[in-house]
Amino acid sequence: MPFVNARDLRVHYLEQGAGTPIIFVHGNWASASWWEPTLARLPAGWRGLAYDMRGRGQTSGPDSDYSVGALAGDLAAFMDALGLAAAHLVGHSLGSAVVLQLALDQPGRACSLLLLAPPWVDGMPLIEGAEARQRALKADPAMFALALKAIAPAVPDDAFWQRLVAEGHAQRLAAVLGNLPALAEWRPGDRLRTISAPALVVAGAHDILVTDAVSARAAEALGCRRVVLQGAGHSPNIEAPDQFVAALIAHLQ
Repeated sequence: MPFVNARDLRVHYLEQGAGTPIIFVHGNWASASWWEPTLARLPAGWRGLAYDMRGRGQTSGPDSDYSVGALAGDLAAFMDALGLAAAHLVGHSLGSAVVLQLALDQPGRACSLLLLAPPWVDGMPLIEGAEARQRALKADPAMFALALKAIAPAVPDDAFWQRLVAEGHAQRLAAVLGNLPALAEWRPGDRLRTISAPALVVAGAHDILVTDAVSARAAEALGCRRVVLQGAGHSPNIEAPDQFVAALIAHLQ
């Protein structure tokens, strides 16, 4: 299990293969482990890297800032620590916002972008009681497990899934609560069209969190193609890994 120091963090990450680097950024209530099926399916010639974001997984460091801009800065620092001037970037949910923000802030660092179930590019609507709901999920592991399964219905309820649930629930409360204003205040909108790196949006046909309209709006703002994977919900990277990796490799090629 490799670690690297990046800014004020000791970052835990997974690594698979050798060659052209691809960095995978997980979503909220998740960890780098969500990318294990993807890493295992990468063909020769690719170096897959998946790290735990601030406040999540085995990465350690202060709860200094959970805004999308700050998390993008963490990603840049992780790349710097590994000596990577640029890489292909893949984000899931919150992770999609992080890689897009880095592409806006530091043009040239993204060789390409794949956005899996990207969030609202015009600001996430805040529903009354959202913070209380997040606190309740953190306080009740059983409720959390049910909620997570609802957005990833096609995942087998096996030992791997149970590990993902445990790692997700271990996320710090500060990261949980910080995610709400982070996504509500993140509103790049049509400014995303200024990103020159080739992009692809991938969505699950049965995603009840990032709906069809939300992912379609992200593709429109980016001016890129969108692929909808049948039989998957919010997390095709673990629900339909073969389909997801096929879409990823086709995009990279």
